[in-house]
Amino acid sequence: MTRFTPLVLCVALIGAAACSGRSGPQFDRSDVENITKLIEQLRIAFNAKDSSKAAALYSSTGVVMPPNRALMRGRQFVQQYYDDRFAEGASDLEMEAADISGQGNLAYASGDYRLNLVPKDGQKRRDRGKFLWVFRENNGVWMIEYVTFSSDFVAPPAA
Repeated sequence: MTRFTPLVLCVALIGAAACSGRSGPQFDRSDVENITKLIEQLRIAFNAKDSSKAAALYSSTGVVMPPNRALMRGRQFVQQYYDDRFAEGASDLEMEAADISGQGNLAYASGDYRLNLVPKDGQKRRDRGKFLWVFRENNGVWMIEYVTFSSDFVAPPAA
């Protein structure tokens, strides 16, 4: 029996490797271009303070996970998140995706952002930080599935 153990193990490993091939469509340059356009569409909607257009770029179950706040799930709550940000004086968003990659119908983008915050009763300040987004493709259309980000600065004290 011990003579066959290495052979059985080898056959099992080859079988497992054969079964672990890529599934789904190939993630390629056109997917990176489509996701880059989607990020740009979000930047444009944000800078136009159009929370409806921003939320429309998310899947119906899309999630925003902002720092120091509760998770927001679903387009209605994503739109509310953007309304709240605009009411806080968020403007002039700049984003740079340093890495966009994926497999099949899932992808991610990571990078950094900069924006202005001008609270109604406070002084204008520049914020910068990093983000991680997850995208899902459905019927040829990429949508934002998850967004999380954090500032490089300490949050200002609560009023």
